[in-house]
Amino acid sequence: MKFGKEFTTHLEETLPEWRDKYLCYKPLKKLLKNLPPTDGGDNPPPHLQDWFVRILNEELDKFNDFYVDKEEEFIIRLQELKEWIERVKEKSGKDGVLTKDSEFSDEVMGIRKDFVAIHGEMVLLKNYSSLNFAGLVKILKKFDKRTGRLLRLPFTQLALDQPFFTTEPLNRLVCECEENLELLFPLEAEVVESDATAEEPKRGTTSYATNVSPALPLGEENVDIYRSTLAAIKAIQGLKKASSTYNPLSFSYIFGNQDNDSTGAITAENSDSDQSVASQSDKETDQEDSHPPE
Repeated sequence: MKFGKEFTTHLEETLPEWRDKYLCYKPLKKLLKNLPPTDGGDNPPPHLQDWFVRILNEELDKFNDFYVDKEEEFIIRLQELKEWIERVKEKSGKDGVLTKDSEFSDEVMGIRKDFVAIHGEMVLLKNYSSLNFAGLVKILKKFDKRTGRLLRLPFTQLALDQPFFTTEPLNRLVCECEENLELLFPLEAEVVESDATAEEPKRGTTSYATNVSPALPLGEENVDIYRSTLAAIKAIQGLKKASSTYNPLSFSYIFGNQDNDSTGAITAENSDSDQSVASQSDKETDQEDSHPPE
């Protein structure tokens, strides 16, 4: 599946309140198709690149604002969950350890669901970072091809240093969330099978429900997060194709660097399909460009 279709499919399947926070990939693609091609003849107007850079900078600001706000929200929510756990452990009266009776109380079950929800949203945010970066690289390549300019390399390097692509703090939050799940709820070791995911392919995908007991349902409020996370993971996997090419601007190199800090429990980085060294083929972009505007 071509990137544009994968990106559109993910937008349709992600959380509704997240949709307008993603790259405006389709409008930007249509905008570029309406630019006059250079064909190695006339130079494009000198203001053209400045105009396009302003548009892309607005997109970067959108990514950064959303990403930073969500990251801060996760820090607060995770701290509140940890404090809630401590209060429950104190009430158990067993040296701060959950008893068998309290382990499956309504209150603790609520905590578990909240852990599942925040963990899924963290993974979704990490994939939000990767998908927007991938879309940005695609659009930059189309701009260079259409105008004869060389904007892709400098702007990609700029994007690499943006807050939305600086995922180390987020990876640490994911790790901390998983550690709490494993330490406080050691029985949770199987993937939940639910009607919401019965049609999802099992090979090459993992879910943020990996650490959840079969006795614990996801809950209606978490099913949308589950679906959105799987959709994002599949979109990222679609960008990674087995290849002997490996360079600093390939998707596999960039996403691989992001993955180095991953804990691997529910993100797709350590799944079978991600173990191969991969890069995005230029042929796909050429095929997209050969199709008429939608």
